Amino acid sequence: MLIDSHAHLQDKKFARDLNRVLARAADAGIERLIVVGDKLESSRRAIQLARHEPCLAAAVGIHPHHEAAFSPLALLELERLARDSAVVAIGEIGLDFHYPGYQRERQIECFAAQAHLAGRRNLPLIIHCRDAYDDLIDLIRTDERIPRRGVVHCFSGDLPQAEELIRLGFHLGLGGAITYPNGAALRDVVSRIGLDRVLCETDAPYLPPQSKRGRRNEPSYMKHTVKMLADLTGVSYQDAARITKTNAIRLFDLPDAARGAVTYAIRRNLYLSITNRCSNECYYCQRCQDYMVMGHFLKLDEEPTAAELLDRVADIHQYDEIVLSGLGEPTMRWDVCRQVARGLKERGARVGLNTNGNGSLINQRDLTPELAGLFDSVGVNLIAHDRETYNRIAHPRDPARSWDAMLDFVKSARAVVPDVTLNLVAVPEVDVEACRRLAEDELQVRFRVREWRGNGDAGCAVCAPDPGAGAS
Repeated sequence: MLIDSHAHLQDKKFARDLNRVLARAADAGIERLIVVGDKLESSRRAIQLARHEPCLAAAVGIHPHHEAAFSPLALLELERLARDSAVVAIGEIGLDFHYPGYQRERQIECFAAQAHLAGRRNLPLIIHCRDAYDDLIDLIRTDERIPRRGVVHCFSGDLPQAEELIRLGFHLGLGGAITYPNGAALRDVVSRIGLDRVLCETDAPYLPPQSKRGRRNEPSYMKHTVKMLADLTGVSYQDAARITKTNAIRLFDLPDAARGAVTYAIRRNLYLSITNRCSNECYYCQRCQDYMVMGHFLKLDEEPTAAELLDRVADIHQYDEIVLSGLGEPTMRWDVCRQVARGLKERGARVGLNTNGNGSLINQRDLTPELAGLFDSVGVNLIAHDRETYNRIAHPRDPARSWDAMLDFVKSARAVVPDVTLNLVAVPEVDVEACRRLAEDELQVRFRVREWRGNGDAGCAVCAPDPGAGAS
């Protein structure tokens, strides 16, 4: 299911067939849409639509193209509109320095006033920015009353600008423009930043995807953008849809019935959440933040039994591998791990284990002989290149023994498991090349690095796997 985070369904181009447009959107898997205003009248109309259609929510604001209509009275009216329960954001507001004759100071004044309103109402921003990214970033940096929460709609900036906006707390809205022949630079940006802070949008009736150019854009066309996002970031269509949907739910505080996932699919693997308990407290782990990994909420209501986990795996043949993982250390429930792995192997599955490598220390016996015949792959979170850095990042329960226990586990596991990988999140204090030498030269196992983006979305090397990663 999808969320279109930016559409102008109140536009007169939809006046005659909006019901059919919404029906086609539902058929295309779009369950919710944000109807965005660009002046007072369109903001009122957005609220009216959202009141009558349960799948719609509204945003209110005055676009920089309509700066002449902005006034103290207009701001008072926007504040009144923003109190409506249908309103989830302030926007579309922003800066547009593209056309000759633009009024820079006037646009900044209008944007700042509306952004301050968002701060007073505790609402996120929907920002329009064209040829003004550096000015926008400087304004957000220097004005403490501008909330650092929102989306830069129809993002068209470069990589440093994208990274800085994300660092400042913003999401990037991407739509049909990413499919255009002249969108190579934008596609490169997306391939580098990933989807952790991306929303999918149409901007309907404007900016249709390339395959629909010349037509009125509509929400049902968003699937073309989602496919492009998936292709660029190396995930499945379902992954891209789920991640961008979850980002929109969290940003706009939309209703969400999601519960902690016991099983969750990423790319062509299925992951089983064994526990949220862990013997480490790595500062970058999503357990320390929001329990979100690639659009999945992994905070368990209760720990599942082995039978419950096996019941959740309906068709093993649709997955390349079924991995015992989750946001926690699965070997803390080693008996459950063994039962689940045995049951899956009896059904012909390829089975993996993602671990911090402290299972033997946790269970006070060498677990590695028990891996034989149950696990086809093991992924171990290396964390760092030496004991001191490891302890500083992981905060293990047993700092005197955890580092050596992890290395001993890897050495023993490689003798009984055909595929062992050391995984690393490349946080700043880690020497990646030293880690590579440790894995490949000394321990003679595979090595994989996961980029750390520094925005709270890095996840864990074993809990949020990247493509083509052995056990992951």
